Amino acid sequence: MMRAAVIGAGFGEQHLAWLRNCPEAECGLLVYGQNREKAEKIATEYGVPRVSDDVRDAFDDAYDLTVIAAPVDLHAEIAEEALGRGKWVVCEKPLTLTVESAESVVRAAEAAGVPHMTMFQWRFHPAFGTLRDMITDGRLGRVVHMDLQFHHDFLAGPSTAFSWRHTKSRAAAGAFADQGVHLFDLLNWTTGQEYAILGAASSIVWPIRTTREGSPVPGRTEDVGSVLAQSPGGTIATISVLRVTGGHRRLRVTASGTDAVVSVEVCPDTSEGRLDSSVAGESATWPAGSLENPYPAFLASNTGGTDARIPDFSAGLAAQRLLESAAAHSPAVLSE
Repeated sequence: MMRAAVIGAGFGEQHLAWLRNCPEAECGLLVYGQNREKAEKIATEYGVPRVSDDVRDAFDDAYDLTVIAAPVDLHAEIAEEALGRGKWVVCEKPLTLTVESAESVVRAAEAAGVPHMTMFQWRFHPAFGTLRDMITDGRLGRVVHMDLQFHHDFLAGPSTAFSWRHTKSRAAAGAFADQGVHLFDLLNWTTGQEYAILGAASSIVWPIRTTREGSPVPGRTEDVGSVLAQSPGGTIATISVLRVTGGHRRLRVTASGTDAVVSVEVCPDTSEGRLDSSVAGESATWPAGSLENPYPAFLASNTGGTDARIPDFSAGLAAQRLLESAAAHSPAVLSE
């Protein structure tokens, strides 16, 4: 039985839901940052026997797996400590704040020799797996263009429940870090190539936001961004991210080849998906709930089998390189 400690009572709840559905794993600890009442409520719901506000408790010998769902600025330190103690590690995206720190985490993972995963869960949706297979099998001919879009409204309006997301020193970036890293990883994974950023532009929609309690929060990370990238082989990619599209949520990837085009669209909330293609007989739909739990494949990763969907920390580093390049400029403030 794999015994897990989950760090972070925000998106950590999703990890608890995934782990609860794994008979070979159990969570024994939830580490929270500020709100003990919320953490205790979540722990009760998912049957976690212990909560703590001290991250050092997660490194106890009672736990084999460290799940990092804390703010990005904490990832590297926690990951390296856990790896140094021989624990398996799952880390939310982005892997760290910078390419340099991501490289350090990758070296620590290689030295530890234990399974590790960056949480790029969209690899585990069968629609994107089918897209990857179609590209790999050559059913599109030579891929000449990729277009990736991730639109969401979790920060539509001037209020925010995530103060740390608006400070680059804590979040690494804005929409490029929230959504863009998923697209950067899907781009690399589905095409089998690593891309370079040719140009990027972004904007801040609300330079001053407010917390739920009414306190002002300076908005210093991008709410909207677009990127132009290119592979070593010359394939062009356009990537757009928005976290302020009121009432609209969509994750879409389109691959255009010399012989055919395929487009995948998935609802980020329900994971309902659709694939449309000019290849005869290749259209498909997937119902709500089609995103697979990433943990069963990961927990089986020490049995000798390999699953191409598992994004290890080197995949996190590859996406980090694109993220850092995309967010290197200062975003503009959108005029009213």
